[in-house]
This record gives sequence, C-alpha cells and structure tokens, in this order.
Amino acid sequence: MSCGPKIWILWFSSWVLKCLMKPFIILRYIRRSQKLPPIHNKLLLHSATNLARMIRTRQVTSEEVVQAYISRIRDINPLVNCMMDNRFEAALLDAKYVDRVLQMTNKTEKQIAKETPFLGVPLSVKGSIAVKGLNHSAGELRFQGRKAQEDAETVMLMRASGAIPLLVTSTPELCMMIETYNKIIGTTNNPYDLRRTPSGSSGGEAALLASAASVIGLGSDILGSLRIPAAFTGIFAHKPTPGVVSHSGHNPTSTDKDWSRFFTIGPMSRYAEDLAPMLNVLAKENADKLRLDEKINMDSIKIYYMEDDGGCALTDDVSRDIKESIQKAVQYMKSAHGTVVKKVDIKDLKYAHDLSVPIITQLEDIRSVHRIESHPKPWRTIFMELVKLCTCFSERTFPTICYAVVKKLSLSIPRRKLEKFKERNESLKKDIYEMLGNDGVFLYPTFIDCANFHLESYYKIFNISYTMIMNALEVPVTNCPMGMNERGLPIGIQIVAAPFEDRLSIAVANELQAAFGGWTEPPASERAA
Repeated sequence: MSCGPKIWILWFSSWVLKCLMKPFIILRYIRRSQKLPPIHNKLLLHSATNLARMIRTRQVTSEEVVQAYISRIRDINPLVNCMMDNRFEAALLDAKYVDRVLQMTNKTEKQIAKETPFLGVPLSVKGSIAVKGLNHSAGELRFQGRKAQEDAETVMLMRASGAIPLLVTSTPELCMMIETYNKIIGTTNNPYDLRRTPSGSSGGEAALLASAASVIGLGSDILGSLRIPAAFTGIFAHKPTPGVVSHSGHNPTSTDKDWSRFFTIGPMSRYAEDLAPMLNVLAKENADKLRLDEKINMDSIKIYYMEDDGGCALTDDVSRDIKESIQKAVQYMKSAHGTVVKKVDIKDLKYAHDLSVPIITQLEDIRSVHRIESHPKPWRTIFMELVKLCTCFSERTFPTICYAVVKKLSLSIPRRKLEKFKERNESLKKDIYEMLGNDGVFLYPTFIDCANFHLESYYKIFNISYTMIMNALEVPVTNCPMGMNERGLPIGIQIVAAPFEDRLSIAVANELQAAFGGWTEPPASERAA
C-alpha cells in the first residue's frame, strides 16, 4: 500500500499555500505579543475536584468561586477573544442557591460528594454544545442570533452533578477549521502567545481553560478537535471510547449510523485529576463499562511508543521538543515504576491519511455549504460560494467551502477502493487492540509541533492525521501536557488506550502531571490588567 496516487498533488497544494502565507506569518513573528493579566485570586489555581471539596466543607462559598472566574473571564477575554455568550448573572444566582442549600442540608459531606461531585464548581462549554438560552450558532454568521432551546445531554449531566455553566466558547464555523475563527466574533488567540492560534475546533474552550478563566469544560472531537487545541494550550483533554458519552445537542450533527463511532464529546480540564470524575458523570449508565474508580497499579502498565508516523510524504517532521517529551515520559515511567517500555514501528500509521479521510468524510447528512440531496448541482453551489468569498460577499469561511470540496471528492471514490481502505483500517485496528490489551498505552505525538502562528496551520493541515487516525481506530485518547519548549509554548502528547480502557490513559496522564507539572500559568504582565 502506498500513500496514494494523489499524494504529490496534495503535497504540492500545501507547498503552494505555504509560499502564499509565509510572508503574512513572518509579519506576525516580528510583532511582539501582549501578555495576559496576572492571576491574583488563588481560587483560580485549584482543580475542580478540590474546589468542590472546599465548597461542600464550607471553606469557600460557591458564589466566591463563580465570581472569581467571572472576573478572570472579563480580564482575559479582550485579549484572547474566546467568549461567544454568557450567563454570568444566572450563574451567580445558581451559586447563591448552592450556598443556601449547603447551609440547610442534613447530608454528610460523603453523600454530597457522591451525589453531586462538582457542586458549585463553574463549567465552560464549547459553543457547538447546547446550553439553554445561550448562543448555539456554531460560528455560522447567518445564525448568530440562534439560542439553544434546551441543554445538550452532557450539559444536563454536568448540571445534575452540581456544576454551574458560565458561558459558551468560540468555535470555527461548523467546527470545520484547525484555527478558531468565525465571522461573528473573529479570531481566538493563544494565551501563551497572542500571535498564535489555540487551534480548533475546541480552540475557544482550550484558550479559556489555559488562561485560568475556567477549570473544567466540554469540547468535541472528530479529527482531533479536542486534542490539538489542548496540546497547543497546555491542558488536558480526553476523547472517550466512542459511544459512551451522548452527543445529543451538538451542532453540527449527523444522522449517519457511523457518526457516533468517530465523533464524541469529551472533558477538558487544567488538571488531570478532574478527567475521570467528569467522564464518570458524562458516561452516565456507561460508566460501569469504564471502571474509572478502579485503582491502577502503575507498575503493571505497559508502554508502547512511536516518535512519528513513520514518514508519510504528506506530514512534516515531528519537532525535537515533542520527540524529547515522549522520551522523557518513557524514561520516567521506566525509572519510577519499572514499566515495560517498547518502541514500536506500526507501519500502517504512515498511511493514516488514506485510512482516515475516506472513511470519515463518507459520513452523510453533515451540514455543509452544499447538501447533495438538496442541490442537484453541488459543484455550482461551491463555485458560487468561492466567487462570493473572493468578492467579500460570502457569509461562509474558507474552510467550510474547502470541506464541501473534500466531501464532494470523497463521494467519487470507487466503492471497491473504499472497501479496501476499510479492510486495511480494520486490520490496523485489530493490531492496535491486540498490542494494547487491557494493560497497555501507546504514546504518540498529538501534532508535529507546538502552537502555530495564525494562518500557519492551513498549510500544515495534513498533520491532523496524527489525531484523525485515532478517531478512525475508535480508541480513547488523552492529551497530556509535557512542559514548555524554549519559546515558552506548551508541548502535548497523546496517550492512547484500547476501547473501554480510558482509565489507563487518564491514569498515566495523572502520573505524568505529577512528574512534569501539567498545566503552566501563561506569561503575564501587570500592564495588561
């Protein structure tokens, strides 16, 4: 199997795009970046698990915590630009209600912790996930006034756990971009360097969390939309085993029977210890399948790793920072726990693009610039949108038009060839599952480098194959921050486990946080306050 006959056409297209965009990126590079206001309120530096404990033991009120986060959001949003809509006043009323209930309750702290593990803790939500009464446009300009009529099931579950939604965060139009930009609020910036992107499509959520303006949040993932933003902003994010978390209330969605195999909503957090409790809540009746409360013996975990995909012509070289971080993680686990470590060479990962794109883009009934069933001449529709875009009359963004082109082309793949891709994917899936078993994890880059400058990701788009292949393989994955590079940018790696072994990747993320520090406070300046 080769990388495909069209590989060099795709490579040449990305090279041309690089030549066109490089001058604009150089201009961004020579401009100095502003810094965020410093973190003055120490409540912002606790995990959600610890905040919930402090609230139910009356060490702090929920109102104080919620007010601290609202103040922080107002401080950083003018620079980061990640808020689509908020419910600050309603959230403060919710917090006051929590405090009154705690004053009157006869329940023990243990009962409260079991029934409402996130009681009084603020929650942020990606703007594509419905929060009743808040913007639910998914970045579409023509629907900028659309409000969610009810909560998505994941939001309902988090509310039932005691969490208090504060806001919905920015997402690119219809979640179809590796940058977080839409025509409603514009571009979202990376808190570690405002000239750079937090990536997409959960970029607004990742930027907010990394800015210490939220502690836990909800994002979504089909090509890496949870993990790449988390890697670019130095936070934790978990793509659960497909099917264990409801995706109702997400915009866009699909009625395709395979949608839930590749798409999932998942938890994002600044602290690794919050991932398992959040997933326990979000998985609902499926939580028993994940056994998240089961104690993990680090000495019994096996570690497999690769530093790159083996060398597909479409992907760029993985940076030294990321390769060294994988090595550091491996060496730590080996020295601290005597972990069995093995460097592997999974040759089919070189063909991740061929094994992922045709399968995932074949999904039907996803909103786009065109819909085959409603447009007898979809190419004409796409062409007209491109003309409008070039003349600044289009309501659409460039990536959504590109998706329409990719979607149309994918539908022309011969059935025999598509079946061959699926067979090869199933073979790789079997090999990965057998390798990992119920006691192994696989360390792998999340992306080929750290946070890119705005626009830079466009010509690096094929590197999403590092995350996209994990969706095609239907495995749970945790992004884990591994410190900072010499330019002060976060480094992230993927920790992959076999289906329903989510607890293993999360446990290793907790261990690596303890060893390497996890989330790091963004650079700050008093003048920014």
